[in-house]
Amino acid sequence: MGYSQAQKAESKRRVLEVASRQIRENGIEALGVADCMRSAGLTHGAFYGHFASRDALIVEALEHALGQSEKRMASRTPDEDSAQTPLGAIAEPFLSEVHAKNPGNGCALCALAGEARHANDEVRALLTRYVQQLASRIAKAVGHEGETAGLGIVATIVGAITLARTVDDDDLAKSILASSLALVMSQDLAVQ
Repeated sequence: MGYSQAQKAESKRRVLEVASRQIRENGIEALGVADCMRSAGLTHGAFYGHFASRDALIVEALEHALGQSEKRMASRTPDEDSAQTPLGAIAEPFLSEVHAKNPGNGCALCALAGEARHANDEVRALLTRYVQQLASRIAKAVGHEGETAGLGIVATIVGAITLARTVDDDDLAKSILASSLALVMSQDLAVQ
């Protein structure tokens, strides 16, 4: 029985969903092809029908995760009735307990920042491009052009999430997130 292009595309989407979640939860090196395929409801043998190699899967899974992040970012605009600023619409979800406690559904940059320095050039290039896009989006949210004004805020957000996920004290993690959000939002007030 044949496998339609639509079925193949759906299978690949499932694999990318699983792989992107797994690399954000466990890291790039922990991604196992057999486990990923099984979790996506496919056999290990089907892997090469979708990807040339494990490295190709990692790159596509990271692209998928970053695309999800971009969609979330694009949808984060303050409501007309809200007192939330454009920067707050970006920073508050990033620096939330929900994001800190759910790396598999969150920002790939926040999840992989510590590990990425050991990654291959293609992975690093994807993350570099995302840092630049995120910094540019944040700079625009505070009324600047270019990425430079947003780089410090990106570093604060990524560092805060990394630390909040590192510590074993929930109160300390909450404090890291809250103080980082206050620091980021002080940049919003500085330009108004």
